[in-house]
Amino acid sequence: MPGGLAFPAVARKRRQKPVQVRIGARDLLWDYARLARMYSVEIIVVALLLMVVSVVLEATSEDGWTWTWLGALVGITGLTGLVFFPLLRVWLRKGGLPSLRLPDAQPAEGGRMLAAAPSDWRRFAAVSGVLLFISAFATMLFLVAVLGRGGTAEGVVIGVLLAWGLVTLEDGRLIQRTQADERRTYWAAGRRPWGAGNRLVFTISRS
Repeated sequence: MPGGLAFPAVARKRRQKPVQVRIGARDLLWDYARLARMYSVEIIVVALLLMVVSVVLEATSEDGWTWTWLGALVGITGLTGLVFFPLLRVWLRKGGLPSLRLPDAQPAEGGRMLAAAPSDWRRFAAVSGVLLFISAFATMLFLVAVLGRGGTAEGVVIGVLLAWGLVTLEDGRLIQRTQADERRTYWAAGRRPWGAGNRLVFTISRS
């Protein structure tokens, strides 16, 4: 993923022993729950943008868009989302959800630990959002080239993205509940200015 943050492909069976991680002056701490929510919202927004782009592309084509095409797009999007939402909830639990990394988090230490500022969040959200849109748009164009126009290819890509975003959003809420229960705050620590965290650490909440 952009910025160096990568959720594991498979769940780890062996957990690391708690060893304090030294946070230096060049490190930034990114709220892990917020980072997961940001990615989920970006995925959902990209899916909605792809729907708008699909309509624009179809409208500017030689044949133009029709109500039949629009109905197919909306129908396939909804059907794909309904099918993939429960599938992704099960499949991503095997290693593709951010919350699965929480047991690997290490306690953080450092005299000057800096949390990412609003400007850091805006910059990272803009870069990751653009990259996500480009990759999703390229995938949709490839499927349209293979399957042809008609709303099916577009609907499948948009539906899968919506399901993925909703599953990740749900997982972000799980991280928040875990933090409250454990009285911890989880952070993705990364090097400034672009690293959004390749080390997962936690601090003890004071409240």
